[in-house]
Amino acid sequence: MRRAALAFAVLLLLMGMVQAVRIGLGNLAYVKAEHEVSAWHGDASQPTLVSIQRAESAIRSALRFAPDNPDALTLAAQIHGWKGFILARQQGNPALAASHYAETLDLLRQALRLRPAQAQTWALIAEYKTLLGERDKEWHLAKEKALEFGGADIKLVLRMTNL
Repeated sequence: MRRAALAFAVLLLLMGMVQAVRIGLGNLAYVKAEHEVSAWHGDASQPTLVSIQRAESAIRSALRFAPDNPDALTLAAQIHGWKGFILARQQGNPALAASHYAETLDLLRQALRLRPAQAQTWALIAEYKTLLGERDKEWHLAKEKALEFGGADIKLVLRMTNL
C-alpha cells in the first residue's frame, strides 16, 4: 500500500513537472512573438513579411502549448491582421486584407469568450470592423465595451474617439 502511494505521488509530481515545462515553453514562445511585434510599433516603417512569419511561428508555438490563452489569441489576431495588410499591399489586392481582417475578428472573438472584460481586445474589434467598413451593432458594442473596461487608458480612449 505504501509503495502504491509513493508511486502515485511520484506520478503526480512528474505530471506537474510536465505541465510546468509546457507552461514555460508556451510563455517563452509568447514573449518571443511579443518581442517581434513590439519592434513594429516603435519603428516608423511597417513590418516585413519575414518579421511577420517569425512572429507567426512563435505565436503558433505559444498557442500549441496554451490554446486557451486570451493574450496569445489577441496577439495572434494582431499578427494575422498585419499579415493581411502587408500581403494585400504587396499583391495589390485589397480583398486579401479584408479576408485576413475577418479571420482576425474571429480570433479576437475567441479571446473575448475567454476574457470578456479585456478592453484592448474590444478596441481591436472596433478597429478591425472599421477597416472592414462594418459599423454595425458589434462595432458599437466593441467601442462601448472598450471604453467601459479601458476608460482610464487615455491612448485607448483616443483610439476609440478617432474611429
